[in-house]
Amino acid sequence: MTVEELFNEFSKFESPIFKGYKDVVLVDIFNLEVKLGLKLPSDFKRFLMISNGALIDCQYLYGIKNEEPAEDLFDNYIFETKEAGNPMPAYYLPMYPDGMGNHNCLDLKSLSQDGEKCNVIFWQHDRLYSDNDQPDIDANSFTQFLENLLKELTENYNYDGTEK
Repeated sequence: MTVEELFNEFSKFESPIFKGYKDVVLVDIFNLEVKLGLKLPSDFKRFLMISNGALIDCQYLYGIKNEEPAEDLFDNYIFETKEAGNPMPAYYLPMYPDGMGNHNCLDLKSLSQDGEKCNVIFWQHDRLYSDNDQPDIDANSFTQFLENLLKELTENYNYDGTEK
């Protein structure tokens, strides 16, 4: 599925299972890349141009320049890479928390040569990683990450938000 198709499928669910937000323009994405000093994968950029973050299963998928710092990509990036007790490497972009201090992150170091995709890893905040012990890879792209989330939602919820 494409990011656009996935967004349409997610949109069938009522809030708080899913809620999309107003899109961002390409210049906002470019400015974030400049601040990060890293390129974002194209599939994630396409999602942001459809919905600047989202509420998925009561957790925020972070967006750009959100009024609430808890939902902002860059604010969370700064906290998780510079201020947290166990800071993550600067090439991980936290984008979807689990509510327990852990995050799914875009591994921007793994960006494909064509710039289309990168791995999505799971960063556990209280685990000390090493060269031989790296975070688990949850998906080989942001698109696959969304597909996995959608599969989980459709297995557990009806479109009206009631549990199956």
